[in-house]
Amino acid sequence: MKKKITKQQVLDICIQKQEEQVENFDSRVNSMKLDINNKDYSASQSEDRQAGKTELLRIYERELTFSTNDLNTLQSIDPTVEYSTVQPGALVTTDQLLFFIAISTEKFEIGGATVIGISARAPIYQAMLGLAKGDSFKFNDMDYLIEALY
Repeated sequence: MKKKITKQQVLDICIQKQEEQVENFDSRVNSMKLDINNKDYSASQSEDRQAGKTELLRIYERELTFSTNDLNTLQSIDPTVEYSTVQPGALVTTDQLLFFIAISTEKFEIGGATVIGISARAPIYQAMLGLAKGDSFKFNDMDYLIEALY
C-alpha cells in the first residue's frame, strides 16, 4: 500500500520551487538593470543593444510579477481544508497522477507518486471541475479515475 501524500507536503514543495523561481527572476531583473545602467559603452554600441536589453528586462519583470503572483496564490492555500469536489486548493489523487489545483508546475515525484500542479485556467481542470471521489473524466484520450480528494 502506498503511503498517503499529504497536501502539506505537496504545498511545501510547490512553495519551495516557486520561491526559487521568484528569486531567479528577481536576480535576473536586478542584473539587467545594472547592465542597462552601466555607462561604459560607446555611442555606436549603445542604441540597438540597449533596446534589446530593455526589452529583455521587461520580459523578466513580467515573469517576476507572474511568478510572485503564483507564489502568493500558493501561500494563500490552507492545507488543512479538505474538499469533497475538485476545486482550487484541492489535491486530487487519480489512478494516473496526483493533481494539485493551484498553479501550473512541472511534474515532480514525492513518496513514489507523480504530482503535477495545474491552474484553474488549465483545460484539464475544466474536465474535472466539480467531480468527486469515485468519478472519472477523460482528457487528451486518457481516462482518469478520482481515487481520493483532499
